[in-house]
Amino acid sequence: MSWLLARRRRAARVVLVDGAGRVLLLRNSPDLDSDGRGYWYLPGGGIRHGESIEAAAGRELREETGIRALTVGPVLGERAGVRFRFSGREIVQDEWYVAARVEVANVGSGRRGDGERRAVAGHRWWSIAELAASDEIVHPSGLVELVVAAASGPEGGPEAGRA
Repeated sequence: MSWLLARRRRAARVVLVDGAGRVLLLRNSPDLDSDGRGYWYLPGGGIRHGESIEAAAGRELREETGIRALTVGPVLGERAGVRFRFSGREIVQDEWYVAARVEVANVGSGRRGDGERRAVAGHRWWSIAELAASDEIVHPSGLVELVVAAASGPEGGPEAGRA
């Protein structure tokens, strides 16, 4: 398939850090990935017309995980032209990475649609050390630096960035 025919959208991805300095990643279903290996990625999704990046990040996190009690913001960075396949469709999106903090969170399924329920095979809280040492495929590249920035932000305090 051609990336020229791909759907382009704007998306907010959430760098959610818990009280132990770990980041939440979702695992895609390997059968939906073109090479069958699967990968880990940040929760998040499309930004609606007129919605702020931070509001989209909070909404997407609630929808995908059911997590509500958190602090969202600031935006940590952005990347244009991120390409991937979702449910058989080619997608190109511009992504904003938003810090979010939660002390303790139980991850549920939120209000995922059918496509998201099929696509998400699981979740895991990762320490910075685990991310740095892993040979798993993790998106986006440079995630360790984003986690460090989210963990040491205004709500992070001196202990938040420890692995």
